[in-house]
Amino acid sequence: MPIGVITNCSAVLFGGILGTIFGKFISKETEQALTVTFGLGAVAIGITSIMKYSATTPVILALILGTTIGNLLKLEKRIEGLFRRLLNALPLNSSHLDMDRYITIVVIFCASGFGIFGSLTEGITGDPTLLISKSVLDLFTAIIFAGAMGLSVSVIAFPQFLVFGALFLSAQMISPLISATAMNNFIACGGIMTMASGMKMAKLQSFPIGDMIPALILVPLMTNLWELLPF
Repeated sequence: MPIGVITNCSAVLFGGILGTIFGKFISKETEQALTVTFGLGAVAIGITSIMKYSATTPVILALILGTTIGNLLKLEKRIEGLFRRLLNALPLNSSHLDMDRYITIVVIFCASGFGIFGSLTEGITGDPTLLISKSVLDLFTAIIFAGAMGLSVSVIAFPQFLVFGALFLSAQMISPLISATAMNNFIACGGIMTMASGMKMAKLQSFPIGDMIPALILVPLMTNLWELLPF
């Protein structure tokens, strides 16, 4: 039973609902201040994940190649288009939505190193502690962003469940195929994406977050190739 996965996704779902209901009581100034604060929190979580790296070179190579592939495939625009169609199909007033900001939040919820590692850990050991801890941060993050974006934030819980659920179910199969070194680099790569998302959320720097997603697939391969080199 994926207790941590369900708890984390429920936090986003109900956080979005609570933020939609009570968001009108949060002033614009408070919302902006909290957005920057949560962005810096995401940077801190990303840094913590990055510190797990076993070798920086394969992580950097995966990011360079992954972002290049994502950019050539226009992955971020495709993800944006997918979510736009999904939101338009639902009875939500999403025409005013800042999709660039929305996709950044999607990546923070669905592709953070913390969330990926937590899902794999629960799938392998059955321990939901990491995802339950993440749920507390995600609950308040969802509340704040739903104040401006409404129920569209709650919608993120569904792709998040698909991603984390797939990781949970495949964890036992994946773990023998990925070395401890590759797993640490995988988490570090997710941490860099989380840090980039936090900086973008805090409006410190803009990154093509969606285009970076292929790096998560490439980093285990880059790590395995790196370990084959004779030095």
